[in-house]
Amino acid sequence: MANEDEHKVILFQEALVLSENVERSVLIGNGFSYAYFNYANLLKNAGLETNECLLSLFDALKTVDFEYVIKTLEDAALVEEKYNKAARAHALRKEAQKLRRALVHAIRAVHPNFHTEVAGLAPALEFIDHFSNLFTLNYDFLLHWIRLQDTESFTDGFGLGEDDGEFRGPFSEEAWCNVYNLHGGLHLFSDADGAVRKRIGEPAIIEAIGKTIVEGKRLPLYVAEGTSSQKLAKIFGSPYLRHCYEQIKLCEGAFFVFGHSADRNDEHIYLQIFRTGIDHLYFCVHNPTPAGLAQLNAELVRYRALSESNVGFTFVDSASANVWGAAP
Repeated sequence: MANEDEHKVILFQEALVLSENVERSVLIGNGFSYAYFNYANLLKNAGLETNECLLSLFDALKTVDFEYVIKTLEDAALVEEKYNKAARAHALRKEAQKLRRALVHAIRAVHPNFHTEVAGLAPALEFIDHFSNLFTLNYDFLLHWIRLQDTESFTDGFGLGEDDGEFRGPFSEEAWCNVYNLHGGLHLFSDADGAVRKRIGEPAIIEAIGKTIVEGKRLPLYVAEGTSSQKLAKIFGSPYLRHCYEQIKLCEGAFFVFGHSADRNDEHIYLQIFRTGIDHLYFCVHNPTPAGLAQLNAELVRYRALSESNVGFTFVDSASANVWGAAP
């Protein structure tokens, strides 16, 4: 096990040199997308009034998952209907539809509408080109737009699927894949049988997703904010998400983490990383400070102990990676 050397921080270029003879994988977190997509949580941007029953329903159900609340409303409507309360059933279904529109409102409020609005796609591609496997906790569209510049090097497992003009799929474990959406994505939709298809419709993909949500009454497959156990339960409830999650354990060589803080609400991810056969973990840190590094060190040591691992880790200055080139 490597000595963490009093929380020494190296440059990204140094980390590349240290790992140049082994396979590299990377986990991308919210910080990767921060310049263009605000992960302050979709619920805060849904346009719901603070005194609305819909908003209080999220609190009562102890969730920020739109899908869960919408399903609860629709289940309640079904019960009301069976008890001959047609008006109340209708009102609840209207609330469910209102919540779908609120989700679309939130996506439009915090996400770029077109890839042309995102500067720095070229340097971002240079960044991901350093890695053989891409794991992402983000459900935004930025990584997808980066990949469109090099569809031969990075594929998402939908290559064997059919294209019907709106969706491509389903995802197949037999297809070549090295991009794994651990927490789903705004462009991913599940069929009734659990098969996952991705929404297509460039360049207006955000509008296409909104149409699917409101008119198609289908919700994206994504893992919303919550505890680690809540997230893991949703992952295990989807064959696609579970497959992506299990691919972490197959990684070897060097594993990088970029744009994440090792929070305990993603404990399931870090336990999985430390259970791999990797040689070393390179953890990229934004604005490293002694206090912040000490806290982060303690969390990683904790995850490593819980995983009964002896993998060493090194801190890397994330700014030195210059992912998006000049700041937008």
